[in-house]
Amino acid sequence: MPSPAGPDGLQLHPLAADSLPPSVARLMGGPVPAKLMVAKGMAPLRPADLMVAIYQLAFDADAGVRAAAEAAPAALPDSILAPPLAEAWPAQVLHFFATHLPDQRALPIEKILYNAATADETFVSLAGRLDESLLEIVAQNEVRLLRCPRIVEVLFFNQRARMSSVNRAVELCARNGIRLEGIPAFDEIAKAISQDPEATDGQAVDGRFQAVLAAAEGAAGPERTPGEGGAAGAGEQAPKRPLGLSFIKIDQLKIFEKIRLATVGNATCRKALVRDSNRLVAMAVIRSPQITDMEIQQYAASTNVCDDVI
Repeated sequence: MPSPAGPDGLQLHPLAADSLPPSVARLMGGPVPAKLMVAKGMAPLRPADLMVAIYQLAFDADAGVRAAAEAAPAALPDSILAPPLAEAWPAQVLHFFATHLPDQRALPIEKILYNAATADETFVSLAGRLDESLLEIVAQNEVRLLRCPRIVEVLFFNQRARMSSVNRAVELCARNGIRLEGIPAFDEIAKAISQDPEATDGQAVDGRFQAVLAAAEGAAGPERTPGEGGAAGAGEQAPKRPLGLSFIKIDQLKIFEKIRLATVGNATCRKALVRDSNRLVAMAVIRSPQITDMEIQQYAASTNVCDDVI
């Protein structure tokens, strides 16, 4: 049976039969209805044994049993899941639960992040989708970041990761001679961070970066100038003018903030930054994984972008 979480980089396989608790081993050979009861958390098993059973059933020959097992992590309450997830499990078991838990299940995910048995591949998977508070646990694990720099690259591309935390992680890697090829203009970013005493100060950079992201979301509509589209009729309220690019304080951002904004920001951010005087910033726009075909056509037809972008 194929790995249920193979795309995340860690190949999952059933546990060896002789490593299973006796109560779990007996259930694995039972009829489909009994297995479904287990997968739905309705079997009289200790929480730890139930987790092993659910993991094993994710490889069952019956499609219904497999589907029920894969849905189990999201359905089981924290009181059952969280305590066992702090124990020393095989890495593939922890990875299975991490990749099948919804992002909002903070307590069990936190247990996985603090568990030394958790694989680095699991951190890579979680770093790309968690929210700010849980990402802080990821960013503070310097041993893992140095052992698996891919985690830092994924953090960089997650818009919800704090700017200061990303800067600390980048600086940590650069200081230890690790070059992150997945981060645009890494050398220049690392140098700028090392020369800026405020780069890793959350109070100084986090609010500024998030404010620009929020302003860009508010400026998603086209900016209208007075009189454009005809004057409002008598008694007719003039159309509300959405925030324009001039309201987004992009010029206040440092180069490492601009490059990340070009990478993770929305189309409004990219529209402003593709014309930036710094070539590295403009190039980060067209390398953004979020850029669309329509934007590419617009930039290619523009006379205000540098030749490298074209």
